[in-house]
Parts: sequence; structure tokens; C-alpha cells
Amino acid sequence: MTPSISYQLHRILRGSIPFWISLFLIFLSVVPLRITGFATVTPSFLMISVFYWSLHRPYLLPAPVVFLLGLIFDILTGTPMGLTSLMLLVVHGIAVTQRQVFVGKAFVLSWWGFFLIGAGIAVFSWIVACVLELTIIPILPVFIQYGLTVLFFPLLAWCFAVVQSSILKHI
Repeated sequence: MTPSISYQLHRILRGSIPFWISLFLIFLSVVPLRITGFATVTPSFLMISVFYWSLHRPYLLPAPVVFLLGLIFDILTGTPMGLTSLMLLVVHGIAVTQRQVFVGKAFVLSWWGFFLIGAGIAVFSWIVACVLELTIIPILPVFIQYGLTVLFFPLLAWCFAVVQSSILKHI
């Protein structure tokens, strides 16, 4: 017996939750706050989302979706097209290939993995920005953004875990 159309639609909608959460985090990242200098050091909520979902539910956030999210972020922020997608695909690729190292282990290990991957992405993004601008850009804002991203990781990971255990447990 085949499942009903409403059941299939419900399953598809529940399966798209990581995409919608990531899209919401993109909009949260680009909302202008009236905090001086915050725009340059806004935590990378999207990178946290991609890392988490790539570890725990990679089939719900596949590489083409990660690429699309990166393009949306680039369009909204004015970043060179494809740059965020490239960095997110690197995060996605590392997380998917190293799942056995992180999944089912202590949270601190996942946080440490994110710490290392985020450091590499931060340095890479700084180098790319310097090359694109043809000058040495101050690295302090990059490190502040990276530090804030690492500090926000546990809070968002906990929120994602709640969503995963309550809404996505049967997908």
C-alpha cells in the first residue's frame, strides 16, 4: 500500500526543515542592527547550520542545497557570487566525510571539530578578501567573527538537536 499524498507532503515538508532553518539564519545574519561595527563581525550562523545538519542529517541538507544557500547569502550581502557557497561546500564536505568521528561522541568533540574547520574557513576567507581587494585587510574583525561563531555554536547546536529529536526523529 502506498502512503497517502498528505503523508508524503508532510514528510517532504518536515524534511525541508533544515533548509528553512538555514534560510532563516541567513535573514537573521543580514538584518541591520544598530550596533556600531556589528555588521563586520556578525557570527556565521549559516556555517553552524551547515556543519550541524551535514553531520547529523546530511541527506536533508545535500550539497546542491548548501550551494543554493550560499548563493542566497552572497546575493543578500553583496559578497562575490559563489564565495560563500565554496566555503560552505568545504564545511559540508568535511563534515560529511568525517561523520564517523563526530556523530555519537561527546559534544565537545563536535565543537572542537567546528573550531578547527571554522579557523581554516576564517583564514581562507581573509586570504580571499585580501586577494580580491589587492591589499592586506585587518584580520582582527575576521577573528572576532570567528570567535563569536564558535561561541554561538553550542546554543544553535542545542536548538538544532531539539528540532531533530522532536520533529525529525522519523525522517
